[in-house]
Amino acid sequence: MTPRRAVRLVLTHRARAFVPAWLRAGWWPPLPGGREVRRWARAPGWVGNGLAPAVAVAISTLVAWHLGHRGEELVLVAGVALAAGRLVPVVWPAPVRDRHVARRAEHPDLHAMVSEVAGELGVRRPSRVCLAPVAESGGTRLGPRRTELWIGLPYLMGFERAELRAVIAFELVFLEARRSWPLGALWEVWKAGVRMKPAVQREIGAVVRALVTEADMAGCRVSDPRTTANAVLRGMLMSLSFDWFVHRYAADLPAHRYLPLDLYPAWRWKVHKDDLLARLMPRYLELSAADSLGLDATSRMAELGVVLDQPPGPAADPIMSTPGLAVEARFARCRLGDVLAGTPAMRRELTFPDVPETVWDEIMKCRHDQVLRAAAALTGREHLTLADLMEILAAGRGAELVREHREGVCTHPTAGVCVLFPVLHRHLRTKGYRYGQALRQRELIGPGGDRVDVIQLAEAIERGGPLPEIVPLRYQPAG
Repeated sequence: MTPRRAVRLVLTHRARAFVPAWLRAGWWPPLPGGREVRRWARAPGWVGNGLAPAVAVAISTLVAWHLGHRGEELVLVAGVALAAGRLVPVVWPAPVRDRHVARRAEHPDLHAMVSEVAGELGVRRPSRVCLAPVAESGGTRLGPRRTELWIGLPYLMGFERAELRAVIAFELVFLEARRSWPLGALWEVWKAGVRMKPAVQREIGAVVRALVTEADMAGCRVSDPRTTANAVLRGMLMSLSFDWFVHRYAADLPAHRYLPLDLYPAWRWKVHKDDLLARLMPRYLELSAADSLGLDATSRMAELGVVLDQPPGPAADPIMSTPGLAVEARFARCRLGDVLAGTPAMRRELTFPDVPETVWDEIMKCRHDQVLRAAAALTGREHLTLADLMEILAAGRGAELVREHREGVCTHPTAGVCVLFPVLHRHLRTKGYRYGQALRQRELIGPGGDRVDVIQLAEAIERGGPLPEIVPLRYQPAG
C-alpha cells in the first residue's frame, strides 16, 4: 500500500487518527516519573464550568486594576477571561490505575532483558517499562520520542525467559513500525473497528498482518521459530484463560459484596495445578479452525512455519515470581473495576478460600436457572425431565442454552456438558455434596467421602451411558 493510499483511507474512515494518540490521550507533555504512571486528564466538570472561569476572572481583574485600568476596560478584560476560562479545557495529572512502573532497582533482570533485545534488534529502548493487570503485552507512544513497553503480570510470571524475549522483540519492532505516520494511523483505524467495505477491510488487514508477521520474525531473531511460536500460543491461551477465570470465578462476587484480592495467585493455581490451559485448548482449536478469532495464534504460527497442537506446560523459570502483594491487590481492584458498576458500594476484601460456600451456590443456581429457562422456552414445557434436555442436545441445539460456550472459549468439551453441568452440580449440592476446593468446583465430595467429577458425569450422560442413582429424573422449574 502506498503512503498516498494509506492517507486517503485514514481520512475517509477516521481522520482524527492523524492527530497523535499521545497528544489526545494526555501523555504529552511528560509528567514527573514515579512508581505510578500519571497522565493529563480533564478536570471534573465543576472545575471547568465554575472554578476555573472564576479564578481566571479574578486574576485578570486584579492585574488590570494594578495596571491602572478602570471601568469598561475591567468589564472587557473580565469578559475575555471568562470566555477563555470556559473554552480552554482544564487538565490536571491523573493516575493511571492499570500501569505500575517497573523500576530498574526492583526488576533488574527485566530491564537487562529489554535492553539486550533492543540492542540485538537495533531499535530504540523504551523510555519506560511498566507492569499491567491483563494477560497481554503492548507498546505505547508517549510523545514524539518517548515510548512505553508494558507487559501483563500473567506474562511475566508465566512465560519462559526465552519466550519472553520473543514477546519483547515483537512489541519493540511493532512499536517501531508504528512510528511511521501513515502506518500508525492505519493501525488505529484497524484497532478501532471502524465500519468499512469488505474490500477495504481486507486491504488494511493485509497491512496489519504484514506488520504482525514482521514483528514475529523479529522474535525469531532473538530466539528461534519454535520458541516464538510457543510464546504466541502460550500468550493466546493465557489471555483466554485469564478472561475465563475472571468471568467464571470473580466477576459475580462483587454483587455479593465480596472482592477477591488474590485474583492473580488464584488464577496461577488454576493454570499450574488444575491444567487450565490444557482444558481450554480443545475449544480454542475448534474456534480457530472456524476462523472465529481473527488474528489468532494459529495463523501467526503458520506464518512461522510451526504447528503446535498441544498446550505449553507451566514455565520452569519465569523472570518474576510476584511483584508483591500490594501490586497484585491493586491490580485485582483495577481488573475487576469494570464489573463493580451497579454493585453494592460496601464490599469486603478477602481471598477466594474465604468466600462462603453459600455464595458459590447462589452463583451456580443462577446458571442452573438460566439453562432451565432457556430449555423451557425451547420446548414449551415448564416441568423438564432429563429426557427433555437430552432431546435438545440430540437435536444439536445445546449451544442455544448456554451463552458462554456459544460465544467464546470454554473448559467444557461440548455444549451438552455446558448445559448439564450447572443442573447436575446444583442437584448434587442439594444432596449434601460439598466442595473439596473452592477453585475446583467441578469436583464434589459426597457425604460418604466419594468424589464426583461433575464434568465427567455430564460427559457420560451425554454419551448415553447408564444413569447413576444420584442423577435426578425430573427438575423443578427455574425460579
